[in-house]
Amino acid sequence: MRSFLLLAAVSAAGCSIGEGKGSATGPLWILGCLDGKPYGTEANPRMFDLEPTFFAGEPIEDISDGLPANRLIIRMQRTGNEIQISDTLFFDIPNSDLVAHCLRGRTVGGVPDWDSTASGTLDPNAPPWCEAMGPNGTPRIHLVPFGPVRSALTPLATCHSEAHQPAVVGITGVAKDGWIDFTQFGSAEQPDLAPEARWEIKDFQVNFDQPLAATFHILLDDDRVQEALYRGIDVPPESRIGGTLDGDFEFDLKRGRAAQTFP
Repeated sequence: MRSFLLLAAVSAAGCSIGEGKGSATGPLWILGCLDGKPYGTEANPRMFDLEPTFFAGEPIEDISDGLPANRLIIRMQRTGNEIQISDTLFFDIPNSDLVAHCLRGRTVGGVPDWDSTASGTLDPNAPPWCEAMGPNGTPRIHLVPFGPVRSALTPLATCHSEAHQPAVVGITGVAKDGWIDFTQFGSAEQPDLAPEARWEIKDFQVNFDQPLAATFHILLDDDRVQEALYRGIDVPPESRIGGTLDGDFEFDLKRGRAAQTFP
């Protein structure tokens, strides 16, 4: 059994839940909106700006037997309203310990201390999920639908889908490619120490009052298409959403109210 807590962001200057700073912009297209008009097209996308004003993290502590996972879900929202009526960009980290090992960049006898096999993709030509390609050689994490870090956009304020009447269920775009560079992930980074001198990580989680900060580049596709491709379905559905988002976020974590998890 796992316990659930919500951590929400605060700015450095105050203690208000949801505060932080960040951005997410880029060309986007969505088909099948309720008003009968698409939000751009694949050939002619529209410039999208999330303009996030609310930032939150939802940790799910792993208290089961075996190696800990400690899932963390990061949300950037246009507003602080319920996610059912707000545009929201998610970053889902099923195993914080795995990601922290990558960001720590520790080596033992010249051998990386992180799991290099946890790619989450079936593509044998995909780049390593954890590679030193970020600013100043810091670790860069590859974004894929089933990878160690996953991202999804639910534009529920911008475009509701016609495909799920009468329920109000929106189209979801997931990161089929891209990257995220964490500059702060709790206490994971130790850039002032040589890789061989960095401390071993055990049972990692981002704690209260610790920072989360990153820059990212996301190539979006329809989650139904990516799910079909991953599961080996012969004819995946046609994409109804796509585009590219670039941006960043920076906030600290505080206790907050309960909220819905990653879709």
